[in-house]
Amino acid sequence: MTPSHPVVAAALSCQDWLVGLRQQLHQLPELSFREQATAQRVKTELSAMGVPWEAVGEHGVVATVTGQHSRAMVALRADMDALPIQEQNEHLPYRSQVPGVMHACGHDGHVAMLLGAARVLQQFSGELQGSVKLCFQQAEEQGGGTAELLEHLAAFPVQRAFAIHLWSEIEAGQISVQAGPRMAACDLVEIELSGVGCHGASPHKGVDPIAAGAALVNNLAMMMTREINPAHAASLTFGKFQSGFAGNVIPAQALLAGTLRTTHLADQQHLHQAIRRVVESTAASFRAQAKLNIRKGGSMLINEARSSALAAHCASDLFGAEAVIDFPSLMVSENFGDFLEKYPGLMALVGVRNEALGACHAHHHPQFNIDESALHRGVAMHAEFSLRSLSQTA
Repeated sequence: MTPSHPVVAAALSCQDWLVGLRQQLHQLPELSFREQATAQRVKTELSAMGVPWEAVGEHGVVATVTGQHSRAMVALRADMDALPIQEQNEHLPYRSQVPGVMHACGHDGHVAMLLGAARVLQQFSGELQGSVKLCFQQAEEQGGGTAELLEHLAAFPVQRAFAIHLWSEIEAGQISVQAGPRMAACDLVEIELSGVGCHGASPHKGVDPIAAGAALVNNLAMMMTREINPAHAASLTFGKFQSGFAGNVIPAQALLAGTLRTTHLADQQHLHQAIRRVVESTAASFRAQAKLNIRKGGSMLINEARSSALAAHCASDLFGAEAVIDFPSLMVSENFGDFLEKYPGLMALVGVRNEALGACHAHHHPQFNIDESALHRGVAMHAEFSLRSLSQTA
């Protein structure tokens, strides 16, 4: 790290405020599409800074930091929603105060960092060769929130987009900004099976949707090994199988729900067709009826090469070349990929792992936590990437 760098110094100067803000947000998590109090806190903080903002959609917020007269513009994004998880960090004084809801993916830190970026960019507005749109997004965990933000941004000359995800598998002090596919596309797969209910003693008089569903899980798993190039990462998993209400009654309905994750567009399109074929043929073999619904979740997240190179220079100058690392692509999904389908840009992964602090659990784990020393690094990256992007395009 280079404390003498003016952007790092500015980010460090608000570190205590960042930590306090993040911990307050952590105590009051809100689920997707319910981020009313979080959005209000964002608006309050922005107003206190003198940064104008607009409400977008149900709970989205877009703020603008304006620099010099150039029409160049960069969009920064942070997601705000939490998860339906009961936190198990009893030792933390700032643990969640909302039963069954927790910031277990770092979005509290994302919001704090983007508000911190607004403060720092205000300080550097005289050097800002254009404007920065700061987008606070609702409902990322449910695949929502991007459509209304992108519709809003379409009226402006946005030339690049940038986001940060705090990452628990990367050590605090390190950052990954490499180009190419970084996260998978995620489609939500739901299969409704309809049979004929009957007594468990007379299975021949009914049509068993549980048997059809069990066969479907196995047939779809085999299909995934034969339909696409084995060198291409892809997965189809089911996390929900619901049916019946009594052990001696064959039910009339069953529901399967899961996710399809792909890293190549052609594979995604082909697998949609293959899943439909297997669902229809397997259900028919059990005399059951099947209704398949495949709904798009997050797009493939692909970091654009020039933006990644710029971010690498930013990180190296801010924190030293040793802070910039390569990190494997991930099969998780993040719908900032929707932004990157429209604009060149990238998502940076900023490390928050620190075993000594207990910040070593995976995302979505009930003991997830972060090393908060990383927060100012995220602020500095937001600010420096904006300053350099706008100086290139002014």
